[in-house]
Amino acid sequence: MKILLDFDGTLTNIEQEYEFECRYIMSELKREFGLDEETINALFDVAKAHVADNACEHGWCDNDRISAYCDEDLFMTVASTMTLLDKWLAAADERADVLRKHGVAGATPMMDLTQRAHAAINAEPLSAFNTPEPVVVKAIHELLERDCEVVVVSNSPAERIIDKFEFVGLKPVDHLDNPSARFRIRGHAKKFCLGDNPLPVEFGSRCVDIDRPYYADILRKERPQVVVGDVFSLDLALPIEMARREPMVYEDMQMYLRTRSYTPQWAIDCALNPPADAPVTVRLLNHFTDLPMLIHKR
Repeated sequence: MKILLDFDGTLTNIEQEYEFECRYIMSELKREFGLDEETINALFDVAKAHVADNACEHGWCDNDRISAYCDEDLFMTVASTMTLLDKWLAAADERADVLRKHGVAGATPMMDLTQRAHAAINAEPLSAFNTPEPVVVKAIHELLERDCEVVVVSNSPAERIIDKFEFVGLKPVDHLDNPSARFRIRGHAKKFCLGDNPLPVEFGSRCVDIDRPYYADILRKERPQVVVGDVFSLDLALPIEMARREPMVYEDMQMYLRTRSYTPQWAIDCALNPPADAPVTVRLLNHFTDLPMLIHKR
């Protein structure tokens, strides 16, 4: 059995990295522009509320389209909030006056700061807060002992993911070095990259663009029996639709949404209340340790 796993948020708990990112942004705004914490928090609260109230209009964008929604992931929430603040600055919106008065300027100063925060996160030493959780390590050991093929598909470089696994005692290989290995990493997956031919598909209350040529290529080549991810739009929407369009190839695929404290209700509803003609069932994976049992129950 071949299992395709997402990495960030699925195998790691990103909440501590999210907190690090927020602290970094806060400290840099204080250091560079003299903004105080109360002012920053008040501004962020206004922007975050606007993003949350208009979640269908905000998210991780590629090719001028939303690839994943702002409420699907903590980092996407931050990026969407910072992008909105940049838009307010560019439009001379009064809600961003406090930033202008303190000298915040440029084309995308808030997103530039966010990217610096991401770079700082990636430069942090490996530790329990940025590597696979202990329950994940246990589950992967069990899957490998059962002769499962485990393929981790990440937008990050493969070497970074391999280092994180090795920190917790697991030894995957780079797919480019050994594409037949039972435990391997496919880095730079570009799951977020959208092509030039929009393919919007309704999933519950949201519409997800599944024109993802790089991810589609991986799915066609791997043909997994199981797909697990924590971001519905990035990880699950495309394989679900591929199962609908090519049922003879993908009809036996199992889908699992790795739930987190930030998992949006609309994504959970897609699993709990699928349409009658759903090609596959999406199950909720509330505890990663349950995965070996769930996939072998079928």
